[in-house]
Amino acid sequence: MPLFRPLAGLQHAAVRRVLLKQIYFTGNEAAFLILLIGFALGGIVVAMLHGQYGQSQESSLRLLASLGFREISPLLAAIILVARSSSAVASELATMQVHGEIRSLYRMGIPLGAYLIVPRVLGMTIACIGLSFYLAVAAQLGGAVLGAGADVTYQVIEFDRMLSLEQVLTCLAKAALFGAAASLLACYVGLRVGPYVTDIPKASSRSVVRGLSAVFVLDFMWSLWIS
Repeated sequence: MPLFRPLAGLQHAAVRRVLLKQIYFTGNEAAFLILLIGFALGGIVVAMLHGQYGQSQESSLRLLASLGFREISPLLAAIILVARSSSAVASELATMQVHGEIRSLYRMGIPLGAYLIVPRVLGMTIACIGLSFYLAVAAQLGGAVLGAGADVTYQVIEFDRMLSLEQVLTCLAKAALFGAAASLLACYVGLRVGPYVTDIPKASSRSVVRGLSAVFVLDFMWSLWIS
């Protein structure tokens, strides 16, 4: 089918190599930052709920699980992805466009969608899913450590009681949506630059602004649809 024709490029080693590099740059290199932010965020949320609003530790952790997996983690992971990777992808493609590499690939008969767009979109989408899940789990762990103290082992074991399959699937689905939107916009902006070198930094900043706008608009539309 024409819709899946660009995905056929994944059978080539060069395309798979680009995909793996994109996943590594977007996901693996940001994993430690994501885990650190998630752990701190979980502790902050539980401290506020328990200390300032009088919520019990278990109620605080349950509310953190609901907010973390459904709202906070996908949104925050997408923001970090846009800030780190959207600008990099747009700059890379814009540089290739300015230097004539895109035109050379086209003349050689290499499908641009399969070689340039698909691995970057898939890579950023997969990475966003993983980062969102890591952030949510790290936030839950940070909240458990702050709220339970020495009883943190028991709270970790009880994670499955505080989570539902619907919460986890919502987290993964929103992360996939945000990652796909941000990556598509980054590729579009990078490939639409003019012939001047000064257009490269413009593409980088434009991809970040449009990516963040798209993420917040999609999150708002998701909330309207759910409600």
